[in-house]
Amino acid sequence: MRTLLALAPALLVVLVLWGAGLVGAVRSSLGVSRLTGWSAADLDAYRALADDPVFWESLWFTLRITVIATALSLVVAVALAAVLRRSGVVARLLASVPVPMPHLVAAVLGVLWLGPGGIADRLLGGLPVDLVRDPAGIGIVLVYVYKEAPFLALLVLAAWGPAVAAREEAAAVLGARPLQRLRWVVWPAIRAPLLTGAAVVAAFVIGAFEVPLAIGPTSPQTLSELALSATREASLDGRATASAVLVIASVLAVSVAALAAAGLRRRHE
Repeated sequence: MRTLLALAPALLVVLVLWGAGLVGAVRSSLGVSRLTGWSAADLDAYRALADDPVFWESLWFTLRITVIATALSLVVAVALAAVLRRSGVVARLLASVPVPMPHLVAAVLGVLWLGPGGIADRLLGGLPVDLVRDPAGIGIVLVYVYKEAPFLALLVLAAWGPAVAAREEAAAVLGARPLQRLRWVVWPAIRAPLLTGAAVVAAFVIGAFEVPLAIGPTSPQTLSELALSATREASLDGRATASAVLVIASVLAVSVAALAAAGLRRRHE
């Protein structure tokens, strides 16, 4: 009960803001307005998306960059935390610089550094691969890893404290190798915050549009970019299409959070 009371203000804000937004998106996607009411609801926007190859391409592209960016961020975060736990305050402050930085700023910096004619291009005389506007979305993934890996590393450091270090030393005395200590001692301690943070990162990658819009390819688009493009159509169906895409993106994000919660609960039990 104390836990629920402590979480109540945050849950109330999230549920009210997100819930109201989701209800509005569902209404728009079904073609419901104040004048027609729910009696005019239909699934035309969803049927149009199901028959649109551009939507399926966008869905696959979004899922691909989400999985790759989240997985790489996890690996980099654990490695970064392993280094920072033996480093001083200055090193930790420098590593945490990307955390408060807006994603749009990170994307713009990525374009300035990695784009054609950018700083890296001038210093190195050319890059071996195109990171900006790359159809595979490599630039998008790199920006997300740069932004999210330090965030996840801070969560790992909070759980990888002196008690875990003491258990590592005990395991080493008993003959456990580094990988065994990571699997049997460190991973059980950092699993919960790491997976929770990974769910947050994945949900953000699914729904954000700043980074793909600034550094990503013009085709394929992510789901958020596709929704933004639909609002610019002259057709009256553009709003319903955009809302349907956002509802699908929201369902994906909630599914990621539900899977992470189910995994943590199963491991806890």
